[in-house]
Amino acid sequence: MPAPKAHLLLIGSELTEGRLLDKNGQFLAKKLSDLGFYVEQIKLLPDNPDLLRKSFQESLHTPVSVLFSSGGLGHTSDDLTAELWAEVLGDSLHFSEELYEQLRARLEERGVKALPYLERYARIPQKGEALPNPVGLSPALYWEVGERAICALPGPPSELQALWEQVQPRLIQKFKPVPPLQHTFRTTGLTESRVSALLESWETTLPPGLQLAYNPSWEGVSLHLRAPAEIGEASFQAAVASLRDRLKPYLYAEGNTPLTAAILAELKRRGETLAIAESCTGGHIVAAVVDIPGASEVLVGGIVAYANSAKESLLGVPPAVLREKGAVSEETARAMAEGVQRRFGATWGVATTGIAGPTGGSAEKPIGTVWIGVAGPSGTWAKKYIFPGGRTAVIGRATATALSLFWQAVRGVLSFA
Repeated sequence: MPAPKAHLLLIGSELTEGRLLDKNGQFLAKKLSDLGFYVEQIKLLPDNPDLLRKSFQESLHTPVSVLFSSGGLGHTSDDLTAELWAEVLGDSLHFSEELYEQLRARLEERGVKALPYLERYARIPQKGEALPNPVGLSPALYWEVGERAICALPGPPSELQALWEQVQPRLIQKFKPVPPLQHTFRTTGLTESRVSALLESWETTLPPGLQLAYNPSWEGVSLHLRAPAEIGEASFQAAVASLRDRLKPYLYAEGNTPLTAAILAELKRRGETLAIAESCTGGHIVAAVVDIPGASEVLVGGIVAYANSAKESLLGVPPAVLREKGAVSEETARAMAEGVQRRFGATWGVATTGIAGPTGGSAEKPIGTVWIGVAGPSGTWAKKYIFPGGRTAVIGRATATALSLFWQAVRGVLSFA
């Protein structure tokens, strides 16, 4: 039986004009897909009443089970969603004294008097439901029309995500979707093309219905294996086990574990510690590590040594190295890694030094040149990269690459000298 289809209509001129990045489409698509719906379309729409009306009407004439809209439920002149959905569904909105009092009481608990536009949030559809918003003012509006469900959610992601908890059980009860079989592998140290080459022959053996998706990022390539439930758990797990064997030793995690979490878990398991010295990445590596709960059990400390004087005084980089080889060099990267390792008494030291741009490059050392050093129990290792892109891209790539190299060093993929 095919999965029920879903369409997402994401409303807001701030989205279509590029002033704000969409988060709601990603959230809803993931939640719906995990439930067993097939998200057939995601559309961005501006705050244009004629275009919204047309899009709503067209969506009602498509063979789709679930229609979601997000945004346009506030009190300002460009918030048009509630009225337009009611119009195209042949419904009307009426004032709910009960909802109004609930909203007024909530504001009073926060020390805020009833707002002049509060009544606008207390309108509910006659033929549908208003689902109370646990973190904001605007309720979600929900209709069931024949074999279709329509849900209008507010735009702020925190509100939309909180209201999803009320929408999800209604969708499950009405459509009884069957969740797909899914598994995610996370690799590092290989480009997408190299992973593809590694799996080329294996992919030809996949049974019908089983799909493999590649999701490259700066820290590595994630692979998502997905199949309809009818393919059978045994066949799916056989494919999972086969793929796992082919990805070693580049596999660092399965599921949603980020690379930094995998690194910390491995170091914690081994009773080892880490110290980080950064120049061109300016603290981004430390920030990525401390984003993970429990980082304090592994991360001893970090130093941002931007100036040569800081590299000398804080990390012990020899003045002769800086003078003769320069701050952006293999010798400096190695000295920084060893210096931070020594200063903090850590098992491992990681260092970055480079030219993030947009100025400072030369013919010998162009913008994007970065040296990454790793010092460990078996010695020190450093490698040069030239990353493309602007300053933000260079810093991001250098941060992700340093973490990837460190993971490979910890797992023994890199040889030290």
